[in-house]
Amino acid sequence: MSAARTLAAVVVAFACCAESPAPETLTGEQILARAKAVFRAHERPKYVVYTLVRRDTHNAVPDLANSYTLKIWCRTTDRSALTRFVWNGAAYGPMENIVVGFDGVVDPGPPTADVFERALYARASRPPEPLPAGTDLQTIGSVRVQADFDYRVRRVVRDADAWHLALDPVRDPQRNRIDDLWVDAATFEIRRLRVRDHLYLGLSGPAIDDEFDVTFVMRDGLPLIASIRGETPGGEYRTNYAFAAVTFPETLPPWYFEPNSYGAHRAEAPT
Repeated sequence: MSAARTLAAVVVAFACCAESPAPETLTGEQILARAKAVFRAHERPKYVVYTLVRRDTHNAVPDLANSYTLKIWCRTTDRSALTRFVWNGAAYGPMENIVVGFDGVVDPGPPTADVFERALYARASRPPEPLPAGTDLQTIGSVRVQADFDYRVRRVVRDADAWHLALDPVRDPQRNRIDDLWVDAATFEIRRLRVRDHLYLGLSGPAIDDEFDVTFVMRDGLPLIASIRGETPGGEYRTNYAFAAVTFPETLPPWYFEPNSYGAHRAEAPT
């Protein structure tokens, strides 16, 4: 484990345990702030490689045209990704470059995505936005966090060993898309969320409202997206995504993210 990741783990543990109020005394806003702090204390790897399995149905009938398995080699700093289709466990066919992200024509992800971004669009990542002048910072336990400008907590209830937070966007529903959040009551790690997205019918087709139910799992000390269940209003379209075989290579060849060079590297196409 890298020194940075070890430090992140210490920060997370300290955030959860040191001189903090009992969970029963926390407000919904405090739970949300703690969950954000814990989530963002984890060191994000520069590269992630994973297999994405997508299975669609239309009126309960398998939609084979939109069901597939992809192997994805992603650079997380800008979400640029080399992709190839998978059959019987092996990648095949031409190499394609996409930008993975929520609420876009391409697939959601990567599994390390920052789900608290102000806009979960399929676009290149931006540096963190500077704090507005005069921002009020509050201290929860030993974690100093920014007052939340994106969501207000409408309701918080205990759901077994987790907190269920119902959220409303503070400013723009098209930018702040999380509706519900489940947070581990002991560690404040995110377990699950519901987020508004869209189902895009082809590259130039219409976009239908789609509700994503996102489940997280801890792997290698990181909270990763494990699966997504998407459903359009009325249940006409359903989409299931599964993220599997997730690894974090230290480096990947630079040409993976230079699609104009793919032709010269056909013989080196990753499998």
